[in-house]
Amino acid sequence: MKKIPLFTFLWLICILTAHSRHVFGHLNFAQGQWALVGVPLHNYKALPVQKELGTFITKDATFMQQIQQDWDLEMTFEDKCDYHYALKFYLDGKLVETAKLNLYCGYLTVDGFSYTFDPQEFERFKQHANPIHWSRISFADLHLLKKAIQKLDTTEDVYWYEDVQQYQYPGYFMFGINALPWSADLDSLYQAVTAQIRIQTHSSDFYLQKYYHLIRGDYLYVRYILNCEPSLAGQLDFKQTLGWRSHLAGKDSVRIVAIGIDEQRYWELMRQ
Repeated sequence: MKKIPLFTFLWLICILTAHSRHVFGHLNFAQGQWALVGVPLHNYKALPVQKELGTFITKDATFMQQIQQDWDLEMTFEDKCDYHYALKFYLDGKLVETAKLNLYCGYLTVDGFSYTFDPQEFERFKQHANPIHWSRISFADLHLLKKAIQKLDTTEDVYWYEDVQQYQYPGYFMFGINALPWSADLDSLYQAVTAQIRIQTHSSDFYLQKYYHLIRGDYLYVRYILNCEPSLAGQLDFKQTLGWRSHLAGKDSVRIVAIGIDEQRYWELMRQ
């Protein structure tokens, strides 16, 4: 086990003592069409259940409500054992939450926090899991990539492993919002930044992503990625930390991962 510095250990004791959380308590499984996809991840300590279950899906909202209620987990520190599974929750086909599980060291990580997890709890998935195909698809042409995303977005029972909406645009740039009060609400800030972009450009044709945020002392620092046409980037007075560039800059191709489709079905759809 990795050694923890004394200061970090004391800080963890302060925030973790008797602190538990229903880790999926914010998801409303009573509304909309839900799907839960499990994707096995590479781990130096591979486990038989990864081969047994493989990539799976369940649409049983009652089961999701059960684990939502039962997984009242105590916070811990991540043990750096990596992960065995990614659990991805989709509402009406859109990815809304990702959690990662280590079934050897026994922890679950979601939203940047880790929680103790009994690996035996994962056995419950065997009664609800159905196998599902998935495909890695690489593109050296952004126009073909955009076409594929638009096609698969309208195909029933296809789920994106990660967000791909940035590829609706040819490129992106980065900018930062600095020295805000540490307690600033990130959701409200996102809405305010989005509104400011619309005011300055008279356009809503862009896709804003939060890249990361950090707190230094009493201040909050946030970095954003704005996916857009190069002409829109030139209309903004934000101080860019990385100038506009193509999604293919510095690479030969862009790879996306689609769950629920195999190679044969992909080509059938693209020929339509």
